[in-house]
Formats: sequence, structure tokens, C-alpha cells
Amino acid sequence: MKKMNAKELNEQYRNCPTQEQEFEIEGRKYIVVSYYVGEKDLDEVVYRNAYHRAMNELLRA
Repeated sequence: MKKMNAKELNEQYRNCPTQEQEFEIEGRKYIVVSYYVGEKDLDEVVYRNAYHRAMNELLRA
């Protein structure tokens, strides 16, 4: 599988719905643009994130 650069990814997903959010962290502003391409299973992603967070908290204790 060929690794795509940012320009190629922008071109591929330019027609997908997006959401833009602005965050300020330690005085610096960051803009995050999310592209919704429909290639992920939301249940799997949420489960995996919750699992990793729980494991990290358990192992730190």
C-alpha cells in the first residue's frame, strides 16, 4: 500500500463532510479539521479507546 502525502489525501477526501474546531493550548491556537470518510466502525473505535484508557489507568496505579 502506497503511503499518501497530505496533498494527495486532501484531494482524495475533498468532497467528504468536515468539521473544524479551534483549540488553545498553552497560549497557542490550533485548528483541527476532521474529515468524515466513513471508513471506520465507530463501535470498534470507541471500544478500543475506552479499553486503552482503562488499561493505562490500571497500569499507572
